[in-house]
Amino acid sequence: MTTLVLFLVFVVLFSMRASVTTSMGIACLVALIVGDYPLSQIPRYMSSGIESFVLLAVPFFILVGNLLNVGGATERIFEFSKAVFGRIPGSLAQVNIGASMIFAGMSGAALADAAGLGTIEMKVMRKAGYRPAFAAAVTLASSMVGPIIPPSIVMVVYAATTGVSTGRMFIAGIVPGVLTGLILMAYVYYLARSGREACPMTETFSAKRIYKTGKRASLALMAPVIVLGGMVSGLVTPTEAGVLAAFYAFALGLLYQSLNDGKFVAALRQTAVDSAQILYLISISAIMGWIVTIEGTAQDLVGIVSLFADNKYLGLIAINVFLLALGCIIETTAAILICGSLLLPAAQAMGVDPVHFGVILVFNLLVGMMTPPMGVGLYVISSVGGVSAESVVRAIFPFFIPLLAALLIITFVPELSLWLPRLVFGS
Repeated sequence: MTTLVLFLVFVVLFSMRASVTTSMGIACLVALIVGDYPLSQIPRYMSSGIESFVLLAVPFFILVGNLLNVGGATERIFEFSKAVFGRIPGSLAQVNIGASMIFAGMSGAALADAAGLGTIEMKVMRKAGYRPAFAAAVTLASSMVGPIIPPSIVMVVYAATTGVSTGRMFIAGIVPGVLTGLILMAYVYYLARSGREACPMTETFSAKRIYKTGKRASLALMAPVIVLGGMVSGLVTPTEAGVLAAFYAFALGLLYQSLNDGKFVAALRQTAVDSAQILYLISISAIMGWIVTIEGTAQDLVGIVSLFADNKYLGLIAINVFLLALGCIIETTAAILICGSLLLPAAQAMGVDPVHFGVILVFNLLVGMMTPPMGVGLYVISSVGGVSAESVVRAIFPFFIPLLAALLIITFVPELSLWLPRLVFGS
């Protein structure tokens, strides 16, 4: 009963356009009162929920994305992507996806990609004659690759919630992330060649231009090498890699002479706001987790999913359908916090590796980021792109075809997620 009240209050408040942080906080407070639990549990579990060294990585990776956006690295990455991918049918749409894949190795947030790099991509595509709604849809679909390819803030949250190795989660996302980007590029290629979408060809192949733009962006392109190389070699932990990446992004901004005092303060301010929101969600979810555990809801949910345990594939389909539906109404970080520790035992009962399940969970909920009615990515893209949310919704629906195809491949071919972590860290 208490758990039902918890989720009803949350859904009602969220549907009334209350923020997800406000909705979760009030819902937990009401549930504790209804269940006659002591309110003294609130500060206790909120503080314990964020007492994790791993979570220190969150503000640093957010800062990396903000510094890259204001420090000039984003434009250099885009120009390099134009030189490499601009001649493929689909032209600037292919550049959009390729640039997002590159930027994904530097920033751990989808919205940093959408609001920073995405602004440049949509402006150039519209100027070249692409439909504004299509430009927004491509940008939104490609930005969800960011939190899969490391570094990834949502994977840090999943690791902190479930106790799974952050390093393994980071490495596990490389192959699925690249695969998703390639599937999106193949789909855009089909749209362009079939004439279903007008994609003006704006670039010609030039090895000289690739070399020139690659040289200009070389220092920015080194960021993923530093982050992943440091972790794989064992020289730094994922948290220390976040600190290192933040210092590197700051140094790039100074080197490119694009980072002034005003931009730096703005990046710090935005990082503080984003980090506070995510860490508050994590602390509140600790109370929510305590309620659903003490009420026995976690065991009940495991029991329901375990009904499919005799058929692993049917169970995975049931989990995917549930997560896709949940992602439509709940923000990604909040959904990971709610579902990570609840569904993982059921997935393990079916023989699913925790790292593989983490990739499945993150991918599902990122698809929800671009799905109405609550997909926050829709409204960010609509705002920065100057396109109505309704137009973006209509344009994004065809992209669910390649994304769901990628989800099925990732779900039923676990080696795509597990091969690289096993190679780097061992079984």
